[in-house]
This record gives sequence, structure tokens and C-alpha cells, in this order.
Amino acid sequence: MKKGIKLNSELELAPFCIRDKVLYVNYYQSGVQAGFPSPADDFREQKLSLDQKYLDNPDATFLVRVKGDSMYPTLHIGDILIVKSDKEIMHNAIGIISVNNTDFTVKRYDKKYGVLIADNKAFQNITINPEDTILCLGVVKHLIRDL
Repeated sequence: MKKGIKLNSELELAPFCIRDKVLYVNYYQSGVQAGFPSPADDFREQKLSLDQKYLDNPDATFLVRVKGDSMYPTLHIGDILIVKSDKEIMHNAIGIISVNNTDFTVKRYDKKYGVLIADNKAFQNITINPEDTILCLGVVKHLIRDL
């Protein structure tokens, strides 16, 4: 992420670095039933590299921590967002966005109506006018939340 980019008070940069080693964890592709498990389910273990899955392009990936609640209940304070700067923001995606060179904020993009949506109804949406300059720093692709 470029230096000098200002995040608003709802976001905090969460830096990371990648070393030479790749860490694999056990992954059960068949998943786990939230209802009644099937006795026929076979727990076939595979290996999954979390950095390859979530940080596949480190030069175009950054992490931010949610500090505000304008995107609640989708995003919670303390969530870590994995943001990809090499992805184009599509309709209904969540992005890190600046309007007219203001601080970057996290909002849902409504391409059809030209609105940045705060999922929390207590916050106002941001209408995008034709003359506005919009800069999307990246698209939120994953989140990490402690339970």
C-alpha cells in the first residue's frame, strides 16, 4: 500500500510480511455439518496453505482492521479485512474507497444507483455524483474474525 494514503477513523492498517517458508494446515474439504452429520461422511484430510489461498499476490494485498461500525452487521469492530488492490470493484462488493480525495473508508458499492452503502442503517450512504472522483484502493475479499 502506498505511503501517504489516509484511512478514515473506521480503518487501521494491519501490516504483514511473507517469509520464504509456506505453512500448511489440515483442511477437511467435506466440511462439518451444522445439523445432523451423515455417518457416510468421510473426513479426508488435505493440506491447505493459508498464505497461498488468501495472500496469493502479496504485492497487491493488504490488511486493514475495522475500527468503526458503519458496516455492521457485515463487518465488526476488530475484524481484519484482506483487501486485494488488483481486483476491480463490482456491484455490491465491499471496497476501500475515497470520494473526491477524502480519507479512505470501507463501504459497499452499488454500481446501479451510484451509491456507497453503509450496511449499518444508523449511518448515511454516500451518493456518487457524475463529477465526483472515486478511487478504490482495493476490494475486500476475505475477513478474519475472532470468535
